[in-house]
Amino acid sequence: MKAFICVVTLAALSSMSMGAFAAAKTEQPPTAVVTETETVVVHEQTPVLGPVVTHSILSKLNLSAQQRALVQKIDHQYASQRPLMSNGNRQILANLHQERRNLIVNKQFDDTKAKNMIAQEQHLWAEQQQARADYDFLQLKREHDIYQILTPRQQQQYWILRQQQKLLHSRPQ
Repeated sequence: MKAFICVVTLAALSSMSMGAFAAAKTEQPPTAVVTETETVVVHEQTPVLGPVVTHSILSKLNLSAQQRALVQKIDHQYASQRPLMSNGNRQILANLHQERRNLIVNKQFDDTKAKNMIAQEQHLWAEQQQARADYDFLQLKREHDIYQILTPRQQQQYWILRQQQKLLHSRPQ
């Protein structure tokens, strides 16, 4: 089966109500690859030591054309592994939200329904949490792979810029 792939900009992703899975705020909107069965975000980084956006750092390191090509290859290698909630699970959560509302407005509270609903919600969120942990691991590995293609001077500058970025994002607003 031939997969139809197109690249789109997903501004809506940053406004998702699931904050842990929303796109990091960057200077440019995240890019995504849309296939027949799923959407995966490209060029989005997960914070490792605070909110750090690797590409804003890399753009300041004067990468060679070969290094830029390698970064792009690494990005695409890890991009397909972005954990997004399936449409089926989104629908289940929407149904559970409605069930929660019904439990509140009904004259009689149904303990069994409430416990089952909460158990289903917890199961879905546990799956998402595991997917996120797996993704965090892969993003750390991605950052390692990119770091390895830098020259020693670029590696030194990378850590200086990374620390500056971390400090900027850790300031109280």
